[in-house]
Amino acid sequence: MRRSAILLMVLLAGCGATVKPTPMTNGHDGAVISCDGLLYNWKICDRAARKTCPRGYDVVDREEKKNHTDYGSYTTRKLVVSCRQ
Repeated sequence: MRRSAILLMVLLAGCGATVKPTPMTNGHDGAVISCDGLLYNWKICDRAARKTCPRGYDVVDREEKKNHTDYGSYTTRKLVVSCRQ
């Protein structure tokens, strides 16, 4: 029971897109968007990118990793975008 409660807290804490504004080397505004957790997918990252870059964006990098723990696997996703001007 305790393991289930801990796993549920980890899954819920890892839900959502985290956006970190980042200047790009080409001078444009950009962002690093993290969409970690079992309940999220690339659509959540894409939605956050559209919200961050209302004029559109170009994908600079897209990365997905599966991390394994004693309590199961955990997926991390990272999307780096350059906002169009």
